[in-house]
Amino acid sequence: MYDVIIVGGSTAGLSAALVLGRFRRHVLICDHQKPRNALADAAHNFFTRDGTPPAELLQIGREQLRPYATVQYRVAEVVSLKLIADGFDVQTADGTVWQSRRVLLATGVRDELPAIPGLADYWGQGGVHHCPYCHGWEVRDQKIVIIGNGEVVYHLAALLSALSTDISACLYGEPQPTAEQLSQLQQMGVTLYNTAIESIAGDSGQVQGVRLGDGRLVPCQAIFVGTKPQPHSPLAQEMGCQFDERGYVQVDELGRTSVPNLYAAGDMVTPFHQLVMAAASGAVAGSGINTDIVLKRK
Repeated sequence: MYDVIIVGGSTAGLSAALVLGRFRRHVLICDHQKPRNALADAAHNFFTRDGTPPAELLQIGREQLRPYATVQYRVAEVVSLKLIADGFDVQTADGTVWQSRRVLLATGVRDELPAIPGLADYWGQGGVHHCPYCHGWEVRDQKIVIIGNGEVVYHLAALLSALSTDISACLYGEPQPTAEQLSQLQQMGVTLYNTAIESIAGDSGQVQGVRLGDGRLVPCQAIFVGTKPQPHSPLAQEMGCQFDERGYVQVDELGRTSVPNLYAAGDMVTPFHQLVMAAASGAVAGSGINTDIVLKRK
């Protein structure tokens, strides 16, 4: 029986495994190798690793676990968890069942894009992004279009106005901007379109503009869009974890969920979705698990 099985081997999961491995905890990482940022060219705002391709970061993380003989990594998708007398049965898609006293969920989230024809074609590498912190610098001084409801447009415009003076916004969905938000968008110099969006235009894999329902094209070199993060795995819900009003798994200061001996870390527990924060969240959860092992808490 393992001390801990970590479900998810991206930034948060590998970070937790490093903490636990350094205390000789017997750890199994089950990773289906489908990270949220697989289409991104580079990771940013990661101290000492700014601009590193995400796949390279994960490879470095796995390699740095090799000195810790009690940590194992397997390419496997966990499909179910079952409470047993002294821990969990953890079943993978191939029918294998592992047992562990504790489980850390680090399964992350996936981005649900608006149903706009062509948008997904340019997601990640073709100029369509969702996070100014991750991709804003790379499109500085370019023509930018923001797609989203009033709250999304206002929030993204406020951030991106520090990087470009040529910003347009196409409203999509509710709520509409408030009078105050409209006034501030005008002060920022944002051109606002409140017309149905027909499709996203582009060529050779690069976005070129937003085609409106009335035929107009709003030209751009980059699009920032409000996405709807969804849990990448149903395991937390199936285990009865408590969620907050935004849909994130509720954890305490050490990564404990509402289910005894079940922990969670990374993008699934916070709206602050950056790799460095996921790494920190994983380290906290790893420390929390180790603390509970030391103090024999259940």
